[in-house]
Amino acid sequence: MTGATINGQTVEIEVIEADGGSGASPTPAELTLIAALDGYLRKHPAFAEAYPGARLTRVDSNRMLRDTDEGRFYLRYDHAEGTTEFWGHLAEKPALDFERGIAQVKVDGR
Repeated sequence: MTGATINGQTVEIEVIEADGGSGASPTPAELTLIAALDGYLRKHPAFAEAYPGARLTRVDSNRMLRDTDEGRFYLRYDHAEGTTEFWGHLAEKPALDFERGIAQVKVDGR
């Protein structure tokens, strides 16, 4: 596990390799996608209303999956009422399925 700063927050990041091992550092592309997912979630009205002041504390980056696969990134947030979790991935357009806890974002150049 490694630490990184994502959108001004110190976050624990676990990279899970394709062989199931862990310990690698996140790539710049992964960090960009994680930052985009976090930014999108925290600005989304449903998320902001349900979890005011939520802070991203942990991310799992599952390299067994492609960036466009659901479940590619696991994001855990701490908030006043406890903890919430979302799954994120790269897509053609941003969207949030709040009920299922799935966020997708588009990143320029990807």
